[in-house]
Amino acid sequence: MSNQSGPDRHRWLISYADYMTLLCAFFIMLYSVKSLNEEQYQAVQEALEGIFTTPSQQLLPQPEVSTTILDHNNGVMPLYETVKQQLQVFIDSKDLTLDQEGEWVKIRLKTDTLFPAGGWEINDEMMDMIEQLALVVRPIPNEINIEGHTDDVPISTRNIVSNWDLSALRAVAMVRAFELFGVAPQRMAAIGFSYHKPLFANDSNEHRLANRRVEILIKQGSLNQPWAREETVK
Repeated sequence: MSNQSGPDRHRWLISYADYMTLLCAFFIMLYSVKSLNEEQYQAVQEALEGIFTTPSQQLLPQPEVSTTILDHNNGVMPLYETVKQQLQVFIDSKDLTLDQEGEWVKIRLKTDTLFPAGGWEINDEMMDMIEQLALVVRPIPNEINIEGHTDDVPISTRNIVSNWDLSALRAVAMVRAFELFGVAPQRMAAIGFSYHKPLFANDSNEHRLANRRVEILIKQGSLNQPWAREETVK
């Protein structure tokens, strides 16, 4: 039996040296990680996440979320306060009033400034305010009802047979204006009540003036499909 001689006798030293080098590098890495402060650790973590994030994930657009209206029961500003804050200038100038009624936030406009007497086409000088209203309600992902109301004075013209027609046409005019300024039409409904839901008894000019109005009702709460109404089975 012959003994190994020459370079082959020490070949194992090469593998041993490689092993020791790797082991030394491992302990150096552990020491480096241990000595990192929180900011450095966060930077390393973000760098690694960037490396292992796929290109498709990086390019996906992130949805825009309105943080002021999605959930009114979990510490976020209530819808009423949000709308009031954005419409305060119009409230102060008495161009509109704001109120809450059950699950609805209600914006009330007098029709005598919105429309010509006995008409349903919005006055040109009011379109700037209507646009501002649309900009407020447009990002709110909730159902919107627009209601038209008249006083009890009968009306009958070539195009308008009764107060039912006038109240409905005025509500439709507001819906169309909102749609023009970017409010999703599937979220809106136009409703005419004629003179059957007065604020006051129609016993004076002042009360009749208040009863002639358009009301914009925004449903409070966060809904996945806020414009989807529950159908009643008959």
